[in-house]
Amino acid sequence: MEVHHHPSVERKSFREYFSEFLMIFLAVTMGFIAENIRESLSNHSEEKEYVISLKKDLISDTSALNDFVPFLVQRISQTDTLIKLLKMRNATTRGSDLYYLARVSTKMRNFIPNVTTLTELDHSGNYRLITKNALMRGIVKFQKITDSYKSISALDQQEAQMSYPFLANLFDAEVFNTMEGRSHFSIDSTATSFSNIQKPEGNPQLRNYNDDAINQFIFYLHERNGSFILEVGILQEQKKAATELIKIINKEYHLKDE
Repeated sequence: MEVHHHPSVERKSFREYFSEFLMIFLAVTMGFIAENIRESLSNHSEEKEYVISLKKDLISDTSALNDFVPFLVQRISQTDTLIKLLKMRNATTRGSDLYYLARVSTKMRNFIPNVTTLTELDHSGNYRLITKNALMRGIVKFQKITDSYKSISALDQQEAQMSYPFLANLFDAEVFNTMEGRSHFSIDSTATSFSNIQKPEGNPQLRNYNDDAINQFIFYLHERNGSFILEVGILQEQKKAATELIKIINKEYHLKDE
């Protein structure tokens, strides 16, 4: 019977096994490290893009607030003047002003912050990319203020509609109809003037000078002015928070002032 002899296999030493294991381990580890570095660089690049975009939004906001806050201050002054005219309780030589101020008192202008970048960060779940704690704290503060303004602006809309019965009772609707300058009408929701409303000609008077009706309207105007004053305070805080955020971004991400 023929006997087959198996070839002898040279056994590897422990050192050789360890060397092979070490090479595989190093290869896997280096690949893992390289992937982490690549992902980190990609995240950092994306983070900076978001931050630069956020800075542009904030600069746009502060610029818009520089126009909008004085507009609100002007509305407070206009409402004060309207109250003074109504307190006369009799015929006034400033009937044109009286009708104009009453008509624009119903108008609404709300400040809409530019939250494009913050909304994108929220919806995409990419807030995790923001690595600077100071920036995240600033963003949280800024969003709390903008939420506060949303609440007061909603109240502004309600108060504007509440004025209609007062106007219908005290003022001549035909005069109001002559004040709509449709040729100047603008649908720009960001406009800070009422260029489509023109002062009436002559010296129109109230339909009646009922003390109770006038007193109710004055009380309404007083409350509306309180809302305007509150809006000014909130928007000033919003501008301050936006300015602070811009400074944080410049410092933490080594960006230049604009």
